Amino acid sequence: MHRKASIPAGKRARWVSSAKFGGAMSETRIRRQRTQEERKAESERKIIRAAIDLFARQGYMRTTINQVGKAAGYTGGLVSHRFGSKEALLKAVVQRMSSRYLHDQLRPTIDLDSAERSVEKHIETFFKELATREKSMRALYVIMGEALGAVPEVQKDIAELNKGIRGELEALIERGVKAGAFRKDLDVKSAAVLLLAVLRGVAIQVLTDKQAVDIDALLPLVQRQVLASLK
Repeated sequence: MHRKASIPAGKRARWVSSAKFGGAMSETRIRRQRTQEERKAESERKIIRAAIDLFARQGYMRTTINQVGKAAGYTGGLVSHRFGSKEALLKAVVQRMSSRYLHDQLRPTIDLDSAERSVEKHIETFFKELATREKSMRALYVIMGEALGAVPEVQKDIAELNKGIRGELEALIERGVKAGAFRKDLDVKSAAVLLLAVLRGVAIQVLTDKQAVDIDALLPLVQRQVLASLK
């Protein structure tokens, strides 16, 4: 019968204390690491929100890194450290807005049972975005305008955004064609371009002369006209 090796009381106390101390240090290190990651994510969110606000009010070209940092509550140096350059920040803004619209707004409307209802819901969601997120929409359209001229470097990102939206709309319209809700000879790609063009046209008018457009009255009319063009 073997006897268990015993640890002297003094050494055992030091070993237990060391183990507890080491565990506490590990937990502290994990907490600190998580806090740093959370702070980084929070600072990036604030910087992007500040950039969206400034882009909406004065455009990309007139906005400086220092202005973005000040508006976000940080320094221009931190903005540069987080994003590398103003162009990279612009791309991050476009990607953030694109991701939110495609994943949070557009795709849930496409998953509805009826293709017709999905089209109606998508148009309704777009109009709601105009009413509730005007600042973000304005920033996006200002960026799109600058992408055609003074800021061609972001044109690819805008093209990818449009491509993503058209792709989702094409899938929705194709589903309607297969279900017999839309006519069989419909050019699906052209129909998606048309739908996006209608929504963008409405948005430009609202953003440039909000008082001239009654969104609530316009919504059902646009829904009826778009569905009529698909049937």
